Amino acid sequence: MQKPKVVILAGGSNSRFFPLNTQVHKGAINFFGQPLITRTLNNLAQNGFKEVIIIQSRRDEESGSLRQVVGQNEHNLNITFATQNESKGMGDALLTVKDQLENKFAVIFPDLLNGGDLINEMLNLDSDGSICASQTNEPWLYGILELDGDKAVGIEEKPEKGTEKSNIKILGCYLLNQKFISILNSLPESEYNFEEALSQTMKETNMRALILNEAIRSLKFPWHLFNLQKILFTKHKSYTSSAAKISQSAILDDSKGPIIIEDGARVGDFAKIVGPCYIGKDCLVGDYSFVRQSSLEERSVVGANTEVVRSIIMDKSTLHFGYLADSIIGPNNQIGAGLITANKRLDRANVITMVKGVKTDTGINALGIVTGEGAKIGIRTSTMPGVLIGAGAQIYPGQVVSKNIEHNATLKNS
Repeated sequence: MQKPKVVILAGGSNSRFFPLNTQVHKGAINFFGQPLITRTLNNLAQNGFKEVIIIQSRRDEESGSLRQVVGQNEHNLNITFATQNESKGMGDALLTVKDQLENKFAVIFPDLLNGGDLINEMLNLDSDGSICASQTNEPWLYGILELDGDKAVGIEEKPEKGTEKSNIKILGCYLLNQKFISILNSLPESEYNFEEALSQTMKETNMRALILNEAIRSLKFPWHLFNLQKILFTKHKSYTSSAAKISQSAILDDSKGPIIIEDGARVGDFAKIVGPCYIGKDCLVGDYSFVRQSSLEERSVVGANTEVVRSIIMDKSTLHFGYLADSIIGPNNQIGAGLITANKRLDRANVITMVKGVKTDTGINALGIVTGEGAKIGIRTSTMPGVLIGAGAQIYPGQVVSKNIEHNATLKNS
């Protein structure tokens, strides 16, 4: 059977992914030495898919950044690009390629690492189209499927608590048809016309739900990267490259998870690494440092006397002599000695942070900082839980950071 085309939605402004929203699309973030979108494309190829359309933003089209990321790898796929000129939602994005779509086509996001597996399962349902879904204990927070057996007959957006028609929420993987495109094309332009067209298509065609045991992990907010990190750790076994340099006094403890150490990485005297951990190419873990349950991307540096726990450090970022917990450090950061991140509230309740001017419950009770590309943090800086620091921001020495810092802003003593 000929596999349908797969549309990867990689447009939008990613505003809720602040402060990691100034580079190429979030789906192209390097993770364990490979962009997320590359893992997604590889999975599609492994499952026999051939034709892929990637819809990118105008920013990525002009910079060529997403093409560059995708072009660095061989996927054995026929990949074409289209551009969404403005961030007007999923429906608008799909309509930019409506003339390239055949009777059936799939729609996924670039961070859906097992997208090919899921689309194959949906194809086996023998229906006009299908949608992935899973159970939720909080249906009032999601788009909820109305079901007749396993047939999807409608969508109820964020129903009032206690009135929901099911506890099955829709997930970001779709197998659609030309009827959907016809309906979508007839609707007024709006941010949520995709969902409206999907609900109407369910009423007029045979759409079935693929109910998953576990929800698809999405990247709505930057701290969702921790979920993907956990998934990727389960897919690896301990490995130390013969081209890595590990001090004889260093301790590698993989009893609780794998430790992967890539080419050119160095682990200094009396350093300790406790798995699961990923130490990327040409990274440095300095003398007397302690790294656990964390990932360090290519050429990042954890200098001497530093503790890093449950964190993600992206390419070419450096820090030393400090404490980094439950944090995400963006690419090309320069962090001076003595950074201390507070990662939990005194009452141990969920960490609250500001997203687009709105107080947002992160859903987790441990979150340190998230920094954007090229941030600079001076010596002896302390940060409160859930602080987001923008790309290019500068924090002068000796600051206590309790509020978010915008892109390219400066924080110093008044």
